[in-house]
Amino acid sequence: MHVQQQAIEIIRTKLVSLGVTEVKLFSRSRTSNVEARASSVDRGVKSIDPKGGAFTDVGKTSQGTSVLLESELLACDVKISLSMVTPHFASGFTGGPDILLPGASSLETIAKNRALMVKGVPNPGQTVENLVLSDAFEAYKMAGVFYSLTFVPDGWGGIDSVFSGELEAVFREAVPRYLQVHSPRVDRRSDVVVVAAGRLLGMDLYHGVRVLSNAFGAVRKEGTIILVAECSKGIGDQGFLEFSRRFPEKTELVSELRHKFKLGSHVSLFLQDALERHRIQLVSVLPDLYARDSFRLKPSRTASGAVQQSIRVEGKEARILIITRGDLTLPTVTPA
Repeated sequence: MHVQQQAIEIIRTKLVSLGVTEVKLFSRSRTSNVEARASSVDRGVKSIDPKGGAFTDVGKTSQGTSVLLESELLACDVKISLSMVTPHFASGFTGGPDILLPGASSLETIAKNRALMVKGVPNPGQTVENLVLSDAFEAYKMAGVFYSLTFVPDGWGGIDSVFSGELEAVFREAVPRYLQVHSPRVDRRSDVVVVAAGRLLGMDLYHGVRVLSNAFGAVRKEGTIILVAECSKGIGDQGFLEFSRRFPEKTELVSELRHKFKLGSHVSLFLQDALERHRIQLVSVLPDLYARDSFRLKPSRTASGAVQQSIRVEGKEARILIITRGDLTLPTVTPA
């Protein structure tokens, strides 16, 4: 993102002017197929690969997560994080301790943290009783203090507000501002909610289904969610496909994951949980075989076709809500 690139250059220039002789830049190498955003600042940036590299064991959280963090990052005298607050299906929101977990953690640490979803899939936008988030904050505190520069997006490609200071304090301040900007009020839950995953998350099913959690607050129990995600890059994660195929029922999947957890399976678990709450239709380019047989999603080629299908189920008087920026918007019900 252009604003983040500018921030990096401003921070680097300021540090050099203060006499700092060496400034190191780190970025996360993702385990999934999410698109990398190349930029001019990528030169000289160390990519942290959770599957390899040197990690230091800094302790264990109260949930039993062994915290292995990138050694070179830990050795830095001053640590500054640059992040964006956005909704996240597992941790509630990005822009906080995710800079370290998963951002600078080993694959083992990431898997142990995400495995906490087996104890209960968190409610969307919940930061108070979220095991994944609290576990990540414990890991962060073992790494020492980070100065954080955190952005709240405006939804149009720009920035609404900027917060700076100690990482946890900044996160606790930025999330309420995010909700002020991106949590519109509706007077009652709808029978049908159409939610668009957006270009980045909608590129594959593994990331696209995560957007479903943003619609939970606006759809009635057992109502219909229509997920619009092109999925031009396919499924996106082999583990997600494998566990969805092998365990079509949530109880079976939970039983398996208590004994054998694998990254990718947590997204399958999230989807199974969503399917227990609502009927879910998928508008994508994926073959119907994948959508219906592997993931138990009702496929459609167009959003209008999916809406017509949902009206036949919900009735002609069905209340319909369309969320065009489903990756950013968290509608909530506020009765009149």
